Amino acid sequence: MEQTISIEVEVDSLEFNQNIIGNISFVVDYHRYFPDEGWSDFVVIILSWWIKSFKGLLVSSIGRTFKFDFMDGTPIILGKKVCPSRIELSFEFEKGKRVLEFTAICKLEELGNSLLIASKKVLRAVERNKWSSEEIAELKDLTLSLERYFQSN
Repeated sequence: MEQTISIEVEVDSLEFNQNIIGNISFVVDYHRYFPDEGWSDFVVIILSWWIKSFKGLLVSSIGRTFKFDFMDGTPIILGKKVCPSRIELSFEFEKGKRVLEFTAICKLEELGNSLLIASKKVLRAVERNKWSSEEIAELKDLTLSLERYFQSN
């Protein structure tokens, strides 16, 4: 059964010290948060990683797996392409060994759109606050690339 997937970023939680930290999580079926609702992480860095993983899934063959990492390293999401338009996401924690929390089958395009929305939301907050860094510049480039991909398809 196909499930909905989204990435939620709490813009009000964003803080800029040396990196931008804020609350970010994957949400399955509008209520199941991973790693947790209010998970705090390096938002700009992991969104960049996730866009790269998503782009890998787009061009990869069926059966190929890509990681959607968090900075902490203990929560991990593995995305496996199961057909040209669908992926299986495995939500796991590393607790000495990997522990599978749950899996979800979702549309590849839905994940990409959610990544695009979350990244644009973060970049608007970055511009409002006049923050800048190499990581922000990289996220801008990756977001623009992703946006152009969706416009051309």
